[in-house]
Amino acid sequence: MIRSKKAIMGIGMLLIFIATVVISGMAAGVLITATGVLQQRALSVEQSTRNRLVSGIEVFSVFTNGNTTSETISEFEFHTWLRPGSLPIQFRTVGFAFITEDLSLGPQLNTSLIGENCTFENLTAQTEYCIEPRIGDENTVLEEGEIMVVKFKLNTSNAIGTEKDISIIFQPKSGTKESLELRTPEIVLSNKVKLR
Repeated sequence: MIRSKKAIMGIGMLLIFIATVVISGMAAGVLITATGVLQQRALSVEQSTRNRLVSGIEVFSVFTNGNTTSETISEFEFHTWLRPGSLPIQFRTVGFAFITEDLSLGPQLNTSLIGENCTFENLTAQTEYCIEPRIGDENTVLEEGEIMVVKFKLNTSNAIGTEKDISIIFQPKSGTKESLELRTPEIVLSNKVKLR
């Protein structure tokens, strides 16, 4: 009789052990599935964060065409490239703001003035800007390794004098904003003035 009790207890323990193994396997499957979903979400968040924080335009130099007689500047060239690690930027989706003490302008890209057609003579002052690829394709997409020059001009009546502050903003649709705080020189000695 004692032997049959031991056998029943052994079978009961075996059933409990098997149930524990089955439940552990099911829990492991749930954890693996949940981990896969979390990994996909983490990759999606990483990509959108990269787009927001890393992607964007960097302005590495700014030139202006100055008038030595009136000591004013009204034509601007912004030399741009991609930020390190940035995805390509479509210039048609880039917001551009030009702000001074007296002006606040939001010119639009003129897509018919790309490349050789992008000249100050062809631009409508204050309402539009154009792009001229210096290195890279003649299109509106700024890609890795390319240099794009953005040209913009003011009306002669709004030309900026010496020692004035200028704020420039380039805001891609998805990406980080590039803000510049510039100051015009004390003296305009030549027709080409470097602000940055």
